[in-house]
Amino acid sequence: MSTILYQSASRVRPKNFRTHKWKSSHNLANTLTETFWVVRTPIRKFKYIEYLQLKVLLGLADFSEARACYDAPGVLNDRLFIDALRAWKTSTPRNVLWQRLQLVQELLQRPVWSENLYYTYDGTFKYEISEIRQPIRKVKKYSGYVRNSSSVGSKRNSGFTRPEPERFEWNQDVEYDWYHFLTVGEFDSGLPGYVIFALMRTKSSKRSPKKQSKK
Repeated sequence: MSTILYQSASRVRPKNFRTHKWKSSHNLANTLTETFWVVRTPIRKFKYIEYLQLKVLLGLADFSEARACYDAPGVLNDRLFIDALRAWKTSTPRNVLWQRLQLVQELLQRPVWSENLYYTYDGTFKYEISEIRQPIRKVKKYSGYVRNSSSVGSKRNSGFTRPEPERFEWNQDVEYDWYHFLTVGEFDSGLPGYVIFALMRTKSSKRSPKKQSKK
């Protein structure tokens, strides 16, 4: 029997929806149960997760919504989001933080966030979110008993197995210090002959990055 641990919904409930699921970290030790999040919404999965991230960043999510956000796939690996959470707790003015975050998102060709975007999502998204715990079905133990030799299947070796060729993956990812950029306004690329990006503003108040090579 399933147990609903948490449930919330938008002001208008969704009529036509798709169901998204991911595992919850709120599991009980030494019990045959599993806990997971279920979201019913017409919105695509990662668009809804983006909505949760914005809600957490703005400090508008309750404790359970924040847990759902952190449990969602890919969130804890999103360095920019994690560093933005840290930066939002500093004394750096919010308008400056938003400008710098938006600049980075533009450079990375990611969706550009803003407070207005959150309120647009919050006013239009229809969803129901639940945290559910349910028992895990017991697996029947295999006794090893077979009625006769024919039950095991063919004894002949119908072919041979080819070993899979080894695959090598090159990892050349560079980790940027987004926290330093959000709070200070510059960061280095981490590459040889590295580049410093500094946030500059034009007279028309548009954002524009300035690159400075450091010898």
